[in-house]
This record gives sequence, structure tokens and C-alpha cells, in this order.
Amino acid sequence: MKTRTKSLSSTEKANFFNDDLKYRMTMLLSWKTRYAQPEKYELLPREDQICGYEAASIACRMFLQFLGLGVGHKSSLHLKRKRAYFMSGKKTDEVKVIDLGGRFVVIKNDLTTNERKLLARAFHASSKATAHLTAGSKHRFDWKTLPVAIDIVTRLLDVCLYQPMKKKIETA
Repeated sequence: MKTRTKSLSSTEKANFFNDDLKYRMTMLLSWKTRYAQPEKYELLPREDQICGYEAASIACRMFLQFLGLGVGHKSSLHLKRKRAYFMSGKKTDEVKVIDLGGRFVVIKNDLTTNERKLLARAFHASSKATAHLTAGSKHRFDWKTLPVAIDIVTRLLDVCLYQPMKKKIETA
């Protein structure tokens, strides 16, 4: 399905900016801001390292889907346009960037070749190592690469949603 089954009201849209997006931006940005310095990261309790990384990784994947992106595996791992909504029966509760007044990412215009490759690996790793239990996935995504993916996703959110809506990115 290419559009929501029911449009969001102005109150629902405002709630997304005031609550949901701030919460998810906190998931995305806090690990990078607080933990992505190797000399400090190693001093953190292991559970903080794990939880911070996993929250940032899954938020990165979630925002890529929100922005109309997914991954393909034909011939090689690559970022692809994926704008369809997840349907349950004939309804969806999924929200995409266009539902809040933004625009989908245009892969060839908004991302360099290297950024596309990195985001495809980040999405794939989150699917293989965080969203699903897998064995032998060989996703090879190092935690040191996640801050770069976070920066790209944050830029895409700003360009595709926050700037068009004349809003600033905020955390909870």
C-alpha cells in the first residue's frame, strides 16, 4: 500500500513531533553523544554499552524505514526504495515521513555512493543482530561505524522532514 488507510489528524501529527520523534531521536543520538568515544566507551559497564548501541542501531533502522528506505540482497547488499506500508489485514498503523508533511529520501540525490553502502550495512546489521536472532549472518558492522550512520540519518531527517516543516530536531 502506498498511502495510509487513514490520514493523521493535526493533533496526531503534533504529538509525533512533540513526543514520538523526540523519544526516537533520543534513542538514535544519545549513544553517539555520550558513548562513541573509545576511551570513555571502554569504561562503561558492559550492559550500558550493549543497551546504548542496540537502541541506536534499531532507531537507525526504524528511521530508514520511516524515510522510505530498505535493503535488497540481489547480487549484493544495497539500499533500496521501500515506501510501502506494513499492512495488517486491510489497515496500517505505520507512519512514514510523508504522513507528517515531509518527503521520502531520493537515494541517488540525497546520498553518496559510500553513504548508500554504509546505510545498507547498518540496516542489515540491525536486522541481523538486533531485530532478529540470527546465526552466521556475517553482517560485519563495527560499533565504530554506527556514529557515521547516525550522522547520515540525522541529516536525512533534517532535510526530508524537519526543514520542510520548519522545525528543529529535538530529543526527549
